[in-house]
Amino acid sequence: MPSAPPVGVVIANYNNGAFVGRAIESVARQSWRRLHTIIVDDASTDNSDEEIRKCLERLGDSRFDYVRLDANVGQTGAIKRGLAQLDTPFVGFLDSDDMWYENFIERHLCVHMNADFPVALTYCDSHIIDAADHLLAGTAWWFEHGSTANKTFESAVVPTVDATTGEFSFLRNGRLTLHPHWTPLSATNSMASMMFRRSFVDLVLVVPDSDLRLYLDYYLSTFAGLLTGSIAIHDALYAYRMHGANKHSNASVMGGAYNSSTKDWGPISNHILQLVQRVLDEEATSIRAAFGDWRHANSKALVKRALDARSPGSRGAWIRFLDSLSMRAQTLMSNGRSVLAGRR
Repeated sequence: MPSAPPVGVVIANYNNGAFVGRAIESVARQSWRRLHTIIVDDASTDNSDEEIRKCLERLGDSRFDYVRLDANVGQTGAIKRGLAQLDTPFVGFLDSDDMWYENFIERHLCVHMNADFPVALTYCDSHIIDAADHLLAGTAWWFEHGSTANKTFESAVVPTVDATTGEFSFLRNGRLTLHPHWTPLSATNSMASMMFRRSFVDLVLVVPDSDLRLYLDYYLSTFAGLLTGSIAIHDALYAYRMHGANKHSNASVMGGAYNSSTKDWGPISNHILQLVQRVLDEEATSIRAAFGDWRHANSKALVKRALDARSPGSRGAWIRFLDSLSMRAQTLMSNGRSVLAGRR
């Protein structure tokens, strides 16, 4: 049988000296050993450089390399610098204040190799933790967020806890969902939840660093949804840290469908969709060659319709558009493929 490929990892860091060591160690602990990891410090002004060097010296792991930038280039620029040193067919991007669980890469790689449908992006659920690694929530509320009607929880979604150590244990559910279509209501998870095919990233990650300093996850997941579809892994395979100084999720965990950020998402989303629209135009020849004329034309039409519906003076059109998407999303969810594997 064929053997599995190596996986590349980029950890882009800016002023997360308090957490970056734990992020690096979480990659070193991965059950999948065929890794090449690049840590890129984006000209941090805190103690990040010292913490990174100390961690790498302690690990003594030849699979890790370190690049320190002299000038701050933002999330996309830092990740590009890391990608330039990787030649692996699959890549993951770990935010330097988050942590992967030991089976993160193994699970993602196996899902990418499914014998049903190949995609550019797999993503997973996450636990929410604080600065001290204390668990705040057992899921990201936006992950596969659906109906808020009354429901009965299966007992398996409630963890057990070791009263002596304070450690929680969650059962694996093994569920996967293929999302073959994109809508403006589509949601995945944070950057640390994702694994990509490198060829896809190289195709679409062509914008200047200054145009996409943050929210690379939204940009890439939008393109994946438009061009290939994505697969959701319903198990939480990493810990997303809300420590009060996040670049985006700077609010508190309130419970319910809380706002994780105090920032206005509308202008951010519009900016990213405009970038996607621009790349669909500027890279039309290469995108058509990779995915065909229809997929390219359909992607352009979907993004244009979403942006037009949000334009000034079109509030009524936007509401009608969201209503139509809601009905479409319900149809897609009912028709979407999902697999429920056995629990362990």
